[in-house]
Amino acid sequence: MEKRTTASTNSCLEKIKTLKEKIDTADAILIGAGAGLSAAAGLEYSGKRFTDNFSDFIEKYGLSDMYSPGFYPFETLEEYWAYWSRHIYIKRYKYSTGKPYTDLLKLVRDKEYFILTTNVDHCFQTAHTRNKLTKKLRKRRISGHLQIQTTTYKERRCA
Repeated sequence: MEKRTTASTNSCLEKIKTLKEKIDTADAILIGAGAGLSAAAGLEYSGKRFTDNFSDFIEKYGLSDMYSPGFYPFETLEEYWAYWSRHIYIKRYKYSTGKPYTDLLKLVRDKEYFILTTNVDHCFQTAHTRNKLTKKLRKRRISGHLQIQTTTYKERRCA
């Protein structure tokens, strides 16, 4: 039986092959990622995860997602911290990292890499237990004054 693919599939496959070759031959890899990776893992700020875990806040305050309460004027500090402690627990500890993060780790597992992200959901720290970057690169200065920091949450906690 003959395999048939479309031109767009072939184009995509070629791009994937090229990317894989570049990863394989790179000395080190800088990974830049944002909220889209967590959304692809199903870790969204609204929907079932929000309604299942924050029904009391939804009922009392009419909240519609996990993001907007960051700007909400809760009536007391106790309510403010009740929300935030649950938010942190849900975002960082309750749910697994997700396939996009583990798939990314498989691509770079044997390489030296550094992760630059705006994500605060702890997914990179869970899937990638540490950034792998040479000591030479760790000591390099950027713009003459900014030191690259590569310690992760686990490393800081155990120090």
